[in-house]
Amino acid sequence: MQKKRLSALLPVILAISLAAGCGSGESQKDTSTLTDDTIKPYYQLTKKEADKGITVSWCLIGGKDEYYQHYWKEMKGLKAIQQITGVTIDFQVKTSYDDYLPMFTAKNYPDVITANNLSKYPGRMAGMYHDNVSVRLNDYMKDWMPNFSKIVKDYPVIARDLRLDDGSYTFVGALYDTADNDDRIAASRFGLAIRKDWLTTLGYDSVPETMDEWHEVLLAFRQNDPNGDSQQNEEPICLASSAWKYFLPAYGIDDDPSIQIDANGNETIIYGYITEGYKEYLREFRKWNEEELIYNMFENTSVEKREERILANAAGAWKGEAHMFNIENPDSYINKLRETVPEAEFAACPWPKTEDGYQWCFSDINSFSPDSTVITQRAVEHGTDKAAAYLIDYMLGQNGSTLLTWGIEGESYQVKNGEKVLTKGMDDMIDFYDKSIPKRHTYADPLTVMLPQFGQVSTYMQANQNQEYNQACETWSKGDTRYKVSAACQLSPEQIKEIDELEDNMKNYIRKMRNRFITGTAPLTEYDTYVAQVRELGADQYIQVWTEAYENYKKR
Repeated sequence: MQKKRLSALLPVILAISLAAGCGSGESQKDTSTLTDDTIKPYYQLTKKEADKGITVSWCLIGGKDEYYQHYWKEMKGLKAIQQITGVTIDFQVKTSYDDYLPMFTAKNYPDVITANNLSKYPGRMAGMYHDNVSVRLNDYMKDWMPNFSKIVKDYPVIARDLRLDDGSYTFVGALYDTADNDDRIAASRFGLAIRKDWLTTLGYDSVPETMDEWHEVLLAFRQNDPNGDSQQNEEPICLASSAWKYFLPAYGIDDDPSIQIDANGNETIIYGYITEGYKEYLREFRKWNEEELIYNMFENTSVEKREERILANAAGAWKGEAHMFNIENPDSYINKLRETVPEAEFAACPWPKTEDGYQWCFSDINSFSPDSTVITQRAVEHGTDKAAAYLIDYMLGQNGSTLLTWGIEGESYQVKNGEKVLTKGMDDMIDFYDKSIPKRHTYADPLTVMLPQFGQVSTYMQANQNQEYNQACETWSKGDTRYKVSAACQLSPEQIKEIDELEDNMKNYIRKMRNRFITGTAPLTEYDTYVAQVRELGADQYIQVWTEAYENYKKR
């Protein structure tokens, strides 16, 4: 990496709104007068008087702040959807995931659940279905879910990714067309970040892109005084919050399991932590450790520790999140740091390239968001399953998605020259219970709510986020994701049980040996012995299970 040579930061492609909060209690218009001529209220379709005012219970994971208990209930876009569909939502907001699994154990779950079921529920989406918690959406698609039916017909990748191996559709979520550049950017909100002002101070005019460039920059952070306090107290890179994983793509591996692609395009499932690439990763990080370039890798790896080091003007680089760059949010890292360091600037870094110059992308760019929405068997028992399907399907359609994303035309947004724009005052901060939030979030908050949407999220983000946030997401979307096993490649409940047992056996040993290799207490001449031990603990069986799952995924 040469000084005064590197290219400028990437141009703005889109904008994303991730500010917290919605719902304000401030009413400008009675949303009960809103109609949508394209659909009828649910009770008019069933022609049952008892269905007038039918209520669907809906669980969401919120937070401990008071405003979360009012957040979704008072959002005007959601209230309009309920009025139009004739289906009322009884939001049941959980303050954390602590009572998520007990809810199932007690068989006390609602009609609809929106949560990170993919990682929180044992057996994931397939397990939830086989445990008779979620229902098969296929049974509702013809009569009650025309929008969902059209999506899976028009977007084969999304159809494949949402479908279980037996052909069942059991969940929906915020959906993305992974072939679309804007949608790729919308899904890329995490990556490596660096102090741009430190780079400038030391004579660099862009960010590192290779491991050699990273080493050069971090060494310069250590040997010089970029924070300007006349002390050598800089921590070149803070690896709290598992930032060490963000360098794995430079060696062609993912954080479990990876896909190796040969020159003919043939794919093979591999376990990254027993590859030669991982050995080179360990060699590089050992050098960084010996030169005191890394901080917080082996202990105290919390988000709180990361924030502490960044705001102390000590960390030169770290695991970044796009909202940290949002200069319009007073709670963002950049604004907090500027209270003491007014000249502070952040920059997003591209995923580091491999030795031969190829760029893999570590971002989890999938066709659906981590938060998934299911209709439960409780809805069947309550007689609300069809109403829930009708309600969710409206959210997936064009008009419902607009209400979820932009709010109400004439109030929160207007259409000018064919483009939606927020109305004046929507960016104003207002008091909402115990929180201060942008006024636009009293109408809609597409990323925080994470209810089913399609086709408008990236457009909204492009129009309503600041330049720095844009640049970060665009940077982190670059690169080839084919080496990553899609989140849609789901294991069967039996396979998940097997994988969990294998990981329990392997992970502690891998973690222990990673620390020993990097700190130098174990020489890299022992790497082959380490690999043999990981294989003994089940690595080959692990690869076999994932290979079977991946082959089934490709056959969908």
